Amino acid sequence: MLKKGYIEGFYGRLLDWQGRSMLLDTLSELSMDFYIYGPKEDRFHRKDWKLLYPKETVEDLKNFQIQSDKLGIKTFIALSPNVSIKKRRKEELKSLEKKIGQLLSIGYKDFAIFFDDIDSLRDKELAQNQSEVLRIVSETIESKKNTSLIFCPTVYCESFAKGSLLESEYLNVLSDEVSEEIPILWTGKEVVSKSIEDKDIVLLNKVIKNPVIIWDNYYANDYCPNNFFIGPYKNRKISKKSAYGVGINPTGMPITDSILLNQFSGTAKTEEILEKFNVPKGFNDLLPFFNGPFDKKPNMGNPSKIKETIKATMKLSEEWKSPLQLEWATFLWKLSIDLNFLLKFKAEKDKQGKTSIQDKKKLEQWASQRYSTPLFNIIFDEKNKK
Repeated sequence: MLKKGYIEGFYGRLLDWQGRSMLLDTLSELSMDFYIYGPKEDRFHRKDWKLLYPKETVEDLKNFQIQSDKLGIKTFIALSPNVSIKKRRKEELKSLEKKIGQLLSIGYKDFAIFFDDIDSLRDKELAQNQSEVLRIVSETIESKKNTSLIFCPTVYCESFAKGSLLESEYLNVLSDEVSEEIPILWTGKEVVSKSIEDKDIVLLNKVIKNPVIIWDNYYANDYCPNNFFIGPYKNRKISKKSAYGVGINPTGMPITDSILLNQFSGTAKTEEILEKFNVPKGFNDLLPFFNGPFDKKPNMGNPSKIKETIKATMKLSEEWKSPLQLEWATFLWKLSIDLNFLLKFKAEKDKQGKTSIQDKKKLEQWASQRYSTPLFNIIFDEKNKK
């Protein structure tokens, strides 16, 4: 069976330990397999990766690992060691060994090394440097029994190859120098892929033979913080024949992410999942605005339809009170603001009979600053209709 799990690998939010504990419980409830701890906002994971975790965090990490073991969830702890290629190299590699040693002493046996989003040429030299880092980590963790290692390359999707995937110098060097036993994390054709299929993974394995874990950003919203996606998990045709596992990297909002894990499991319909989490039925009318990153938004050409939707949004914002509502409140208010803007724009357009070039530029500037809002495509459709 394909392994499934949760990847805490997003920017902009840092879960607290209570939220992580909730997500472990959800993974267990859904019979999922793994949790990857690699939050970009944990300074000791990325920015200050060379520093050891402080005592208070060590205790939290230890308790998290204990809970994971009790629930049967494999928890990978990730580091993002951007080791210098030339300067301070030996010193930094020693720091890496010490950091891995600390995590081993806490009780972690499963490790992930992230080389994602590094501002560097994706060439032979970078690949050789990273291969050595992986070798050192692998040798360090082998001092303990039953350890494992996975990694995320700097070229972690097909588009980052900047040309033919098969001809990527960076990936070909990794293929030559990294043990084929170490699974590789991969996001598909793009950072956020519209679809992921077995054939995409087969193509990757023509370059690098390592087992593939799909890092799926379908529900991620760190790249579009004015929006979030809560609809069905779709356009993924991934089997155990091609991939070792799939993990979703979602929002960092713990209740929302518990809902998304339920969507990811594919065991219930959206309406059933929302009801399970006590989401008011009125939200179903707004669901098309928050369905998925590639879904077409509702047609809002009729002003009365816009007003009805504003009313439904305001009702939810004002009357629904719960911890989940607090996670969604900002998005609901922003939707109502966008709808009011659209209503005002349509009224001005109807009054003038046409839209001036200056107004179009203002609208385009406004929308480009808020590219991630649910109404982006709708607004531009209205602009282009004249």
